[in-house]
Amino acid sequence: MIRFRRTSSTVHVRRRDLFSYPSFRFAISGQFVSQTSDALTSFTLAELLVFSFNKGPSLSAMAWTLLIGAIPLIVVSPIAGHLADRFNRKSLLQRGHLLRALITAIALLATNSQFHVIGYIVFGVLLGLTRILYTARATSFPRLVRKHELVAADSTSLIVGVLAGSTGAGIGMVLAGNSVIALSIAVLGQSLAACLFGRISTDLGIGEKRRSRGHLIPMFRQLMQPKTKFAMFATASHRLILGICIASIALLVDFAYGLNTTGYVAVLGFSAAGAFCGSLTAEWVSENFPRRSITVIAFSASSVVTLISCIAATPRIGLFSIAAASFLFQNLRVRSDATIQANVSKSNIGHVFAAYDMLYNLAFIIGAIAGIGLSGMFGFATVLACVSTGFAAMSIVFAVINDGKSDDDASSSLHPSIWREFAKKSATAV
Repeated sequence: MIRFRRTSSTVHVRRRDLFSYPSFRFAISGQFVSQTSDALTSFTLAELLVFSFNKGPSLSAMAWTLLIGAIPLIVVSPIAGHLADRFNRKSLLQRGHLLRALITAIALLATNSQFHVIGYIVFGVLLGLTRILYTARATSFPRLVRKHELVAADSTSLIVGVLAGSTGAGIGMVLAGNSVIALSIAVLGQSLAACLFGRISTDLGIGEKRRSRGHLIPMFRQLMQPKTKFAMFATASHRLILGICIASIALLVDFAYGLNTTGYVAVLGFSAAGAFCGSLTAEWVSENFPRRSITVIAFSASSVVTLISCIAATPRIGLFSIAAASFLFQNLRVRSDATIQANVSKSNIGHVFAAYDMLYNLAFIIGAIAGIGLSGMFGFATVLACVSTGFAAMSIVFAVINDGKSDDDASSSLHPSIWREFAKKSATAV
């Protein structure tokens, strides 16, 4: 039997309560400083590579940047999972940010038009290093907080990520035209992040020094678990269609106003605003709605808002549609993140989470490239109509496929946040 809302009470976890854990505070502080510096670096390089050294952000320049972004995902993500499971995650985070500071310093050469190729290389290397550090950080949350606090921890991390991205972009706009100063600040920020991660006292996992040849078999088995498959497939498919939508609407803004630096920031800004609001509501949504309902709502509501933008065919409505769809995706993503973190064994969580991260990010890049090409061939209205249809079709698919819950399992109707409470009561009774 499919339930739209949860029928059981839950233990509410307030995000601010998580900051009572000193190690969590250092981890989140390090993340904020790191992502602020990363956003500043990305904004500065985008200004140099897409706008300064080209007459405009042509379709080929945008597609080329997306393709460069796909290379680190394909190459580095499997390595990121292995490193997160193999080595000490605290050392990985600390040394990784020091390395990122060094690479960002090398990006200073890209401020000279004769060396702009270095900017592309640095951009790709930083993306790859970001995947490694993100995997190490995300797989550390199950050790920093308790199982029923994972949704709150993930949503807090994503909120901080949006704030950091906005802060970095804001600094980048203030320092527009002063690339050397901007990149120098980013270098200092990455160094500070390394110090903050180094102050974490909780054991984040040392990893296994030796692995048997058959260690991949348990990983594939966990990837094939219904809960894991449902979470990965739902997040990746929504991200794929959303990528088409964002690319199409970005070109619509380009056609109407000209996609200069301000337009570029506007498209990303509306998407970030929607994601930020989604991170704020994700905890409440997860406590009140089961996984299937969150997924179906995310797809069906995205279909509606995309259809509205298709009918209106105006940049303003399109930007609000991006914000709404990003809001829905973020609620889905937080639920999926927590599902994988809670259900995958600690010995393989790095590999599984890296595969999940690669899947939905690669899906977005493929979707965005497809959106650029399809919008040029068939027009914005046709592409957005197909996007709306795709969202609607997937909502039906996820309404009927197995999400890993069994009606025969009495505990399946209970939210994870109260499993621990029942365990405590049982232990007391004994």
